[in-house]
Amino acid sequence: MNMRKKLVVGNWKMHGSHSANAELLAGIVAARPYIADVAVCVPFPYLSESAVALAASDIRWGAQDCSAHEQGAYTGEVSGAFLAKLNCAYVLIGHSERREYHAETDQVIADKVQA
Repeated sequence: MNMRKKLVVGNWKMHGSHSANAELLAGIVAARPYIADVAVCVPFPYLSESAVALAASDIRWGAQDCSAHEQGAYTGEVSGAFLAKLNCAYVLIGHSERREYHAETDQVIADKVQA
């Protein structure tokens, strides 16, 4: 039987600062080796610096949300294409907070997954 390695993904919501983000990522990298694959889904403003901080490690990064739209007049949203350009390996979709506070439905989640 082929057992897949476990995946542990963390995110820190809408917390932090550039210095706190750098310190947290350095700590995650220093804590290796891990018995699972590890990824972090960071707030959008920290995606670029997280990509740089993690590039030499085996830790992957991703975003905390993704638009269902490829492009257009959707102020504040981030498309999957934008995330791909940052080499995001993951994106959180369907999070309970998005469902509760932004009324995201199963259809919205399905549209995001499709995008």
